[in-house]
Amino acid sequence: MKSAVPALGFMILCAMAPSMARAQTTPGDIIYVLYGLQICRGEYALCEASTCTPDGKTIEVNVAGGGKASFPEASCTCPVFDGPAIADLNGGNMRGSCERPGKGQVWSLYWPRKNVPQAINNWSRKPAEAAVQKQICSSNDGVGASFANCFSFACTVDKKRTNGVKTATCLCPLGENLDGQPVAPNTAVLTPAGQCNPDICSQYPVGAPYAPANGSANQCLASSADSRLDAMMIGR
Repeated sequence: MKSAVPALGFMILCAMAPSMARAQTTPGDIIYVLYGLQICRGEYALCEASTCTPDGKTIEVNVAGGGKASFPEASCTCPVFDGPAIADLNGGNMRGSCERPGKGQVWSLYWPRKNVPQAINNWSRKPAEAAVQKQICSSNDGVGASFANCFSFACTVDKKRTNGVKTATCLCPLGENLDGQPVAPNTAVLTPAGQCNPDICSQYPVGAPYAPANGSANQCLASSADSRLDAMMIGR
């Protein structure tokens, strides 16, 4: 059964993340449990700064309270990291453990990072070109139905690196919130994709619904380290 993910619990987890990472010793182990979120260790995809391409298919997701729901599917290319990461073992299309979804596969999880290689800059690892900058995509643009939620979904590791960066192709639902419910099209979306380029908002960015900003124009947010924003950016 998938459980809802309270923002407060995620904020606390983000704040504790560095010390938990130092305490972790065994790859793949779960070391901490809080409000249904757990820490996995090993390779994972980090999709928060990615944009996606709809593939015309549907994907099944776990629904809070049990059952599954289908959403339009999109393909997202995401960099692969190795280390601790936050997972919802009963969310996305996970199966209750940190165990990899299959051979040559990883899960798309979340860990706060200031720099993430991005396709828009040819996967450069230079700090300025990999810097994570969060923006709000306006609810007036119908992004609530076209953003991708990649948190806790299966990915296939790509055979070739791009500009030296290991990537994975993740299949993610469009317009789904963290509980397996559809998001209204006229909902604002918070995304770290695009380094505050508003054009990214129409390119199926990975993000999270952010209803408090409904009615606002597109805006770049000043701090990528704000824990209140990290609380919204699970899995991306």
